[in-house]
Amino acid sequence: MASPPGSFSSAAAYADSVVRAAAPFRWSELESSAFSRLPDLHEVVAAAGADLDRTRNGMDHARDAGWLLVLFAPLALPLLVILAVKYGETELWLSGIAGLISAAHIALRAAEWRRTRAGGPRATPQEVVLAVFEAVFAAVSAGLVAVAATMAASPWRWLLCAGLASVVAVCLVSVRVAKQAAERGVPTSRRPAFEEVVSLVAEMSEQDRAAVRDDLDLALERLAEAGVISGAQLAEAHRSPLGSLARRLWAWERSPARQTR
Repeated sequence: MASPPGSFSSAAAYADSVVRAAAPFRWSELESSAFSRLPDLHEVVAAAGADLDRTRNGMDHARDAGWLLVLFAPLALPLLVILAVKYGETELWLSGIAGLISAAHIALRAAEWRRTRAGGPRATPQEVVLAVFEAVFAAVSAGLVAVAATMAASPWRWLLCAGLASVVAVCLVSVRVAKQAAERGVPTSRRPAFEEVVSLVAEMSEQDRAAVRDDLDLALERLAEAGVISGAQLAEAHRSPLGSLARRLWAWERSPARQTR
């Protein structure tokens, strides 16, 4: 039975498993296995390898598009509210759309706070400016709905007004959370795992470097002898700096020059 990913004690052990079981071979798994003796570094190397192995699919693109839509949607609130108040026959469903936008945006901002407070990246300056504009747009929308509700009493209008006021509040909280995070020096983007690998590898002792390199060399020879990797792949792997094996081979195997041969 094949071992689960990340469970190998060394690169040589991973290579033996691939050869014996004719299991799928991954450069990222080979490299992370070589760092198993160094738990902290192994975890980061495995994360960098996962970044390479992960393929974005339609669901990922749809999720990104949905996030952008919810992020910018409050800018449309004043127009929706004006149309809802002006054209009574469409008020119900236009107000419903405005309510859905409000609820989705509140959820998005709450997730943003949790991400930042959990040690994740903070909002960018551009996102902070956007939050300010959205707070203004939502406040104007809430004011319009409140005026309409006083002229023609409707519980739905007051409910929508409360939702719009909540959007104002969460946007302002987002601005404050981002400002506090900036004062603490929290970055606006997460440091790529590969950059962390390069930094940690540079701090390795010569003894650890030699041990990892010897383990990788032994594993590569076994894989080449079994025909799992080609001579060209073996040569390219030997040229890879420590910590860059999976990334270098990932780029090399996809290079246009190689694919046209």
